[in-house]
Amino acid sequence: MGPADASPLHVRLRPTIVVVMADHPLYRDPWAKREAWRKHPIFSKSYFLRNMFPGFGIAVVAFSVYVIYDEIRQPRTIKKAEHH
Repeated sequence: MGPADASPLHVRLRPTIVVVMADHPLYRDPWAKREAWRKHPIFSKSYFLRNMFPGFGIAVVAFSVYVIYDEIRQPRTIKKAEHH
């Protein structure tokens, strides 16, 4: 007897709508489904503040690297202006 013989009554069936919809919330209020998008995490204030300026962090890093490289490559020399 192998593992297939251990449960002869086990039959693989197509999933029913109950099984397919099991991971979706059950809405008893008819308007709850239409209002559910407001509670989605993408509309939270923390998500909005974190993603308000996409690419800003990498831009600051890139600009800082550029300024440091420029200062190392060509340091500023301050010359006093000569008067006539």
